[in-house]
Amino acid sequence: MKVFVLLGNRMNDDGTLSDKMKLRLSLCVKYYNEFAPDKIIVSGGIANPKAGVAEADKMEEYLLNAGIPASVIIKEDKSLTTKQNAEFSCPKAKELGADVMVLCTSKEHMERWYLNPVKLFKRYLKKYGAGDIKLETYTND
Repeated sequence: MKVFVLLGNRMNDDGTLSDKMKLRLSLCVKYYNEFAPDKIIVSGGIANPKAGVAEADKMEEYLLNAGIPASVIIKEDKSLTTKQNAEFSCPKAKELGADVMVLCTSKEHMERWYLNPVKLFKRYLKKYGAGDIKLETYTND
């Protein structure tokens, strides 16, 4: 089973999607249309209290409007950081029986040397006994 994990980005104060989040969502739609992963985990909580809405809720809404079926989307709406994205999404992927996890975020996020998403996800996959899940990445060029 292939599980796609879309990392959130802090919402604008008025509750609208940031430009980075729109980019990540467009990447998700593109990937879904090309490769049809079994499940998509949208990962992000209320990182901006002024927005008052979980990133995962807005991501789900966007994906539904783009024609992705609700049955494919799984919300992880508690995380406030990249570390928590990994901590809360890895058990969900394991529960689903994933053998491949595709991590999606923007290029600059993926290439950070501190709190690198790939390193964090590998660490949490191992911690939750899912180190055999193959981790792939998908980002903008």
